Amino acid sequence: MIQRIQTVFLFMISITSVFGLFFFPPIDFPDLGLPIPMVLESYLILTAAIAFLTLLLFKIRKTQLMINRLHFLVQILAEVGLVYGMVNTDDMNVYLPWLVMPILALILLILSSRFIKKDEDLIRSIDRLR
Repeated sequence: MIQRIQTVFLFMISITSVFGLFFFPPIDFPDLGLPIPMVLESYLILTAAIAFLTLLLFKIRKTQLMINRLHFLVQILAEVGLVYGMVNTDDMNVYLPWLVMPILALILLILSSRFIKKDEDLIRSIDRLR
């Protein structure tokens, strides 16, 4: 499990999400009227949990790819919501760390999906040779 590069990428997503949970500044969208700090904390916990769950499913690569794609969708939705909030506010400096988190997660998810797919193709080719 640990010798695979996609494990490192998924673990980095989990670590950065936990890091963000404790160290990112709280933000608020006064126009929406939602408890946004709680939603953003839930987003970080969800991101860390999905990445760690995907990491643990190293033997079931097809499921791992499917969960990665769902996680990719969650990251895109989070980025769209954060960009919407940033456009509608005056203080953009508070949003910068929050905007970097989904982009970093997207990059790491693309890399992990690529290597999971490469492993799946390798296993298929080995099975074909038997």
